[in-house]
Amino acid sequence: MCKADSQMLAVMPADDQEHRLTQLNLMTKRLFITIFVSLTIYSFGQSPKEQLKIANAANVSLTDFYEEISFTDKGGYFIIPITIGSQIHDYIFDTGGYNTITTDIMTRNMLPELMTVSVGSSNQIKSKIILSKVPRLNVGDVPFTDVGVFNFDFDEAPVIKCYTNGGLLGKGVIKQAVWQIDYQNKVIRLADKLEKMPNLGNSIKLKVELDKVLNPFIQVEIDGRNQRFMLDFGFGGFISLTEKTASEYKFATTIETNGEGAIGANGVSKESMYISNLTTVKIAGQTFTNQVAFYSKSNNYNLIGSEIAKYFIVTLNFKENELLLTPFSGFPSDPFKSFGIDMNMNEKEIYISRIYKGLHADKIGIELNDKVVSVNEFKVDSLNLCDSFFKLRTTLHQADSLDIKIIRDSIEKGFKLQKTELR
Repeated sequence: MCKADSQMLAVMPADDQEHRLTQLNLMTKRLFITIFVSLTIYSFGQSPKEQLKIANAANVSLTDFYEEISFTDKGGYFIIPITIGSQIHDYIFDTGGYNTITTDIMTRNMLPELMTVSVGSSNQIKSKIILSKVPRLNVGDVPFTDVGVFNFDFDEAPVIKCYTNGGLLGKGVIKQAVWQIDYQNKVIRLADKLEKMPNLGNSIKLKVELDKVLNPFIQVEIDGRNQRFMLDFGFGGFISLTEKTASEYKFATTIETNGEGAIGANGVSKESMYISNLTTVKIAGQTFTNQVAFYSKSNNYNLIGSEIAKYFIVTLNFKENELLLTPFSGFPSDPFKSFGIDMNMNEKEIYISRIYKGLHADKIGIELNDKVVSVNEFKVDSLNLCDSFFKLRTTLHQADSLDIKIIRDSIEKGFKLQKTELR
C-alpha cells in the first residue's frame, strides 16, 4: 500500500482470541492503519538513496543469540516491548514499515535531528517529520544499534496511540535477524541463525523478494491466478488488493463501503472501499475458502497481513530472502459476516466511520459520524476511550446481535443490529 520508488517512504502501521475465530467483521479484523510518506524536500541535501540508507539503517551487536518475546495481539497488530534508553515501550511489529519513535522518546534520549523532510500523506495533508538514529534499542536481551528512525507522534490519528506508545519496529531491524511468530503461544522468537528456530519440521519455504526499500514480497494464488503480495504485518487483516488487481477478476459478490479509508499519520482519508468474496486462496500448499478481499483506490500493493499468523507459524529469514510457513492443523471456513459498520475514535469520542451498503446497519438507518454511546449495555467511557475502543472490538467480534445507542444532532437513538453474510 506504499509506493516503492526512491521518492517514497512508507510506514504501514497491522487479543487472546481462539484460532478458529478468524472470520471477524471488518471492524474487528480490518482496521487499516497505514501511513503514507512521500518525500518531497531534503533539508541537508541528501539524495533519496542517502536518505533511504539512513531510514533502513540497523545493526545487530550479537553473533550468537536466541530470544523469545511475548507479544499481545491488539486487533491484528502484534505488540512487543522495546527498550530504548531506560524506558520500555509498546511497539507494533511491522514487516512493511519503517522504524519510528515519538518526540518524547527522541527528547528523553537526546537523539539528533539528522534530517527534516516535508511529507504528504495519503489524504494529501502535508507535515514535516524528522529522521534520526537510535544508538541502541533492545528486543529482549538482543541489542540493535545505529537504528534509523522516523519521528511520528500520530497526533492526527489518536487511535494509533491506543496500540503503541512507542511506534513501529520495522523492516530495517527485522532484516538483521531471523524471526518466528508463534501466534498460538503468543511468542515472537528471534535468532542469529535459522537452525536455532523450532517448528520447522513440516514447514514450506517460499521465496521472498525484497525491493530497494526492503519491502518483502511473496507469490500467492487468488482464485486461480498467482499474484505478487507484500507481506505486511502493518495490515491487521489477511488479504487486501489493489484496484488494478481486483479489476482482473469477476467476483461473484462485492460490497461497497462509504466513509473513512486509510488512517494516516496526518489524518484520515475519505474514500470508498470494496469487499469481495474469494473462491480460493492458496498459500504454501494450503487452500483457504470463504475468504474476502478488501480494495480501494489508495491501495498501491496487494497485501498479505498479520492474520496469516493465525494459520501458520511464520518464520522470517529475510537475510536469506525466504519465508517459512508451518501450518497449524485445520483452517476455519466460516463465511464472512458483518454488522455493516466500522468505528474509529478521535480525542473525544468513538464514532461510526464506515457504512457497508446493503448490510444491516445501512438498511436500518445508522449513519456516518454517529457518536457511539453504548453497545450491549457497555457505555463508552470518554475518559478511557482506548479501553472502550478495544472493548467494542471484542463485543463486535463475539456478538451476533447488537443493541447500539448513538447520538445524532444531539438526539439519542437506539438500533438493533444483526450480523449478516456478504452476499
